[in-house]
Amino acid sequence: MELTVGYIDSLAPNPAAIANGKALVKKGNYKELHTSADGVLLFGKCSSSGVKIYSCSMDFIDAAKPIPRCDCPSRQFPCKHVMGLLYAYVQGSTFTESDIPAEIVLKREIAEKLANYKAKKLEKEEKKQKNILRNKAIIVSATKKIDVQLEGIEIAEKLLKNIIKTGLAGIDARSLSAVKDQITQLGNYRIRGIQTAFGELHMFIGDDDPHFTGSISQIIFLRALLKKAREHLTAKKQNTEDILRLDTTTEIEEQIDHIWKLEELHTYKRYISQADVVQLSFNVYDDPAKKELVDTGYVICLQNGKIYTTKNYRPYKSLKYIDQDDSIMEPLVVDNLYIYPGDGNPRVRFSKHIMRPWTPKDYITIKSHASGDFAMVVKSVKNLLKSPLADKNPVVLLKINSLAVLKDAQNQEYMSITDTRGTSQLLQGNTLPVLVMIDKALLCGHALLVKYENDIHTGLLTAKPLSIITDDRVIRLEY
Repeated sequence: MELTVGYIDSLAPNPAAIANGKALVKKGNYKELHTSADGVLLFGKCSSSGVKIYSCSMDFIDAAKPIPRCDCPSRQFPCKHVMGLLYAYVQGSTFTESDIPAEIVLKREIAEKLANYKAKKLEKEEKKQKNILRNKAIIVSATKKIDVQLEGIEIAEKLLKNIIKTGLAGIDARSLSAVKDQITQLGNYRIRGIQTAFGELHMFIGDDDPHFTGSISQIIFLRALLKKAREHLTAKKQNTEDILRLDTTTEIEEQIDHIWKLEELHTYKRYISQADVVQLSFNVYDDPAKKELVDTGYVICLQNGKIYTTKNYRPYKSLKYIDQDDSIMEPLVVDNLYIYPGDGNPRVRFSKHIMRPWTPKDYITIKSHASGDFAMVVKSVKNLLKSPLADKNPVVLLKINSLAVLKDAQNQEYMSITDTRGTSQLLQGNTLPVLVMIDKALLCGHALLVKYENDIHTGLLTAKPLSIITDDRVIRLEY
């Protein structure tokens, strides 16, 4: 078992657990430290602030999902006592080999039974998905659902036409309230994705300082979505053999109403087994239209070089119940990397994973997937942006040949990078001031992760720098 400080830090529920765990080790609060014969269990005793001595352990019998245990009253997992136990191990404290405590043996047996139960449940769900396709009663139910959805789309089309006819500047408080009521009514027609898209339009229009640019973009998106949704549902209804099959090539199912389950992605074979994944960038943004915070990461799969997106949705009303995702600084070996339908940077999910140390080959592999032909990248990005339903901010990995720091008419600095063919790419965004301060030697000849954006005011296709990948490190500008 190989542990690193970075890996232990990633297990912490919050920064305080890291600091408190290290403090316990520094004070010498640990005694009777042991490891099992197979080396996958660490356990020992820790005296805390009071006279109480706690028994704590970390069980790596499933390396992808280590299990912290402690008899302290803390509701944090792992607690500071377990964190300190791990820090004591990596700092070289003496751990003697000992038999596994009886209570941990019992808990392992219970955990194994639970894992078997979950595996059987997953297998049952997969069979259920396959049987659904042959169930006539379910086909009848699916047909009725489509009829309801088509009725909802017809109402949504009328609503959008009325908004366009009235004009954005002509919508007053009274008509805005009526629009909100109609958007609420769309919730009766099982088109949740479409309803949310209208909610975003309502937010743009109802802002104290109306965002007309955003409103127009959202109207274009809605027109395309409603047309595509009607065509998609009508085609499914006309072909009863495919009425229960989900579209796995585009995001249309999710954009209408569907919430993908891992069992479904598994059934449709949308996953990569034993994938090497590296997170290159991470941030958290607020989505007031959906009333949620979204933890967003961009990861690269070393096997195919594709950039994927990870998302963790945290509704306002459930913030205290849903853990926030965090930056992952070391590579992961993922049991199954599940890939959602979509173009550009499709969303991925994974549960079982093992964090491993960096190797020199990892950096070389990431850099090898960077594109050194900016013209081809821009062409593919523009083709993607032509679709009103596509992600408007695709993320790609570029290989830098040279760069230049320039100043505009207002004396503000901006940067331009160039490929080996002399094609340049303009960089902009709130991370640029950090990039300008970095040693230029860390840029030339290396890879840069960027997020594209089409600036409709200037007509320029700009790229926001997110991370630099060199021969021996990843420098995050946003994390």
